[in-house]
Amino acid sequence: MVPFPQLLSYHINLTYSFTNWSMEVNYPAPLRLLELAAHSLLSNEASVLLVLEQLTVNLFPPLLTAAFAKGHRKALKALVQAWPFPFLRLGSLIVQWPNQDSLQAVVNGLEAFSAHRACPRKSELRMLDFTLDSEQVHSKGASEALAKFPFWLPSAVKAEMPQATARPKPAENTKKGPKQPWEAVEIHIDLFLRGPFKLDKFLSSLLTKVEQSHGALHLCCRKLHIEEMPFHSLLGILKTLKLDFIQELEVFDWFDWFWALSDPNLSATQLGRIFNLRSLKLIYYNWAFSSWGERPSSYFLSQLTRLGHLQKLHLSYSYLSGNLHYVLSSLWVPLHSLEICYCRLLDTDITYLSQSPHTTCLKKLDLSGNNLSYMIPRPLGTLLREVSGTLQHLDLNHCRLKDAHLSALLPSLCCCSHLSSLSLSDNPISSACLLSLLEHTMGLMELKQVLYPIPVDCCMYLHGLSWGPVNKDKLCQLQAEIQKQLQAMQRADMQWSPPLPLLMQLVQFE
Repeated sequence: MVPFPQLLSYHINLTYSFTNWSMEVNYPAPLRLLELAAHSLLSNEASVLLVLEQLTVNLFPPLLTAAFAKGHRKALKALVQAWPFPFLRLGSLIVQWPNQDSLQAVVNGLEAFSAHRACPRKSELRMLDFTLDSEQVHSKGASEALAKFPFWLPSAVKAEMPQATARPKPAENTKKGPKQPWEAVEIHIDLFLRGPFKLDKFLSSLLTKVEQSHGALHLCCRKLHIEEMPFHSLLGILKTLKLDFIQELEVFDWFDWFWALSDPNLSATQLGRIFNLRSLKLIYYNWAFSSWGERPSSYFLSQLTRLGHLQKLHLSYSYLSGNLHYVLSSLWVPLHSLEICYCRLLDTDITYLSQSPHTTCLKKLDLSGNNLSYMIPRPLGTLLREVSGTLQHLDLNHCRLKDAHLSALLPSLCCCSHLSSLSLSDNPISSACLLSLLEHTMGLMELKQVLYPIPVDCCMYLHGLSWGPVNKDKLCQLQAEIQKQLQAMQRADMQWSPPLPLLMQLVQFE
């Protein structure tokens, strides 16, 4: 008689073979049969542990999917510890079945990955990926998953996946010296940390596993968002992360913990150690420029010089008046994206920017929330000419621009031949001026999207901001005239629209 474990293994292998054959002739039903076979095996979790070593590697993914869906914790733990591939990505499973117990079982499976375990592990796992990409975040059920795990966030950077085959055994090392029994396992997860902070059970367990692994587990975070976090809570997490792995850092904080982050005495958390950073976003950072060095902005700026891969810099709601050169001169590599919003910029700041090396590479420039009305035609016009060879996205929202300002800026704006999007919302401009802008920008063939403000003849403005009520009849007439001109000039590819909430109202109004 065939032993029970072998019989189950044969049953699933036969099902898998039948599935492969049927997929070629487009019969979907046997795929369900494979799922049923996996669930049948999992109905007795003890049987999974018995047959695990006899299963072919191709059966591990459907078996793990079934175990994750039904929350079979013992089976999940065993599958992780015997995983025959170099990578395991769980983002799609988390979105489909946002189950805390299933996720915790996966973390429990990491107990085998310890530098002090006497027995060598069986798993070939080299990367465990918890990240969610943009497609998964916008898929059905993603909102529920993100609500259950609020420390997650989507990343614009996807992890590079090793080849999906079992890893060959390494050759004997003939060199002298201590030999590592195995490679470290990378755990990829993008974190959203926001105070008041209470450590999530799953995240706490994961951090503990990493600390207790003594280097066998590396916690790798590509995107890190920190918002109003107590520094003492944050410090422990930062020490657990591989800082050189972070590529996107967002700090949203009213308080001054970021000064402590850049303190030279805290070598484990220096900004300069995040040297692979591609994108840095600082909101409400209290800059302190002092020749006496009373506050640590000077040290923070010195750390910026070590960010040799930085491409995107976003600064918002920070007092930078006349001091932008301190920040930009600390960056040795030209930026591709620069957003300086609501920072009370002066004409000297714009002048410095127009003369800096960054103008040769800038693809996105956002100066929203700064009063630019007295910087036209110079130095803002000069800046636009300098960036015209590369600029693709320009945002000048709430910059107190009036008809005369926009008209004076048109020659420089029309030099930006690669411009694909232009945003001008919350500027007191008339309908006639907007139609003139449309006429002059028709020749910018790459310009596809224009976000225009509510004209002053359709709405009252107060302190540079639109202050209703909006005359929807007049606004609809303007939109109709814009569409008429776009069709006449054969520019149906160009989309002109008011701010999105108002656009939705106009669609309903029509």
